[in-house]
Parts: sequence; structure tokens; C-alpha cells
Amino acid sequence: MKLTHAALAAAMTVLLGACATGPDVRGKPVPTAYFIFYEKDTVTPTEDASASLDEAAAFLTQYDNTSVRIVGHVSADETVTGLDQQRASHVAEELAKRGAQPPRMQLLSVGNAESISTDDPAADRRVEILFVTM
Repeated sequence: MKLTHAALAAAMTVLLGACATGPDVRGKPVPTAYFIFYEKDTVTPTEDASASLDEAAAFLTQYDNTSVRIVGHVSADETVTGLDQQRASHVAEELAKRGAQPPRMQLLSVGNAESISTDDPAADRRVEILFVTM
């Protein structure tokens, strides 16, 4: 079964939320994660990425005791070298353009080591924005 990017992001957020036990920040729960998806072999995110980037940046700018881990992924069928790092860097740049402070961002690239789908490689073409409280 092939899921839309929005449905996949919602499902992944629910799964991560069930595992996460983060404290509230000034009475507001810390978001678990946002997911940015990509077409094959590109650094350009899908159309629905802008809203997720806006929300993540807004939370980071409003609450100064949070940081994010930005993790770039690729699918096994992608051929561009360093694409996972390029995607993570692109997300960090977009968050910074929206007012988030770069020192509060940790960038990681994991290639296709953390594959989540054997049926749909599009699920692996992603960047995860994972929130951490300081």
C-alpha cells in the first residue's frame, strides 16, 4: 500500500509520539518530530514541506530551551552522493530563514541505514526534525 507523504508523516509522528517522553516547555508539550519528504535524487522538498518547516521554526523561535536534531535520509535507489547531508543542510537553512538559531540545530546524515519501508522507497527520502529539550 502506498501512502501519501502527509499520511506517512502523520503515522510516523504517532509512532514516535508513543515512544517519546519529553517534558513540557512552559506548559506546552514539545513536538516529537516533523518530516520533510523529497522526490528521488533531489534536494527540493515536496510541496507540503513548507507548513512543517514553518511550524518547526515557530516552535524553535518561541521556546529558547529547545533544540533540534536534523537527520537526513536517502532511499536505497538514490544515486546522488551526499544527498542525505545536502537535505539536512537545506532544512537547517530553511529553519534559519524562518528565524531559528543555527547553534540549536544538530545536523546528521545516515544515508539509507535507517530505512523504514521496503515497499515504498519514497518513505526513506526524508529529513526528520527531532525536538530535544535542553
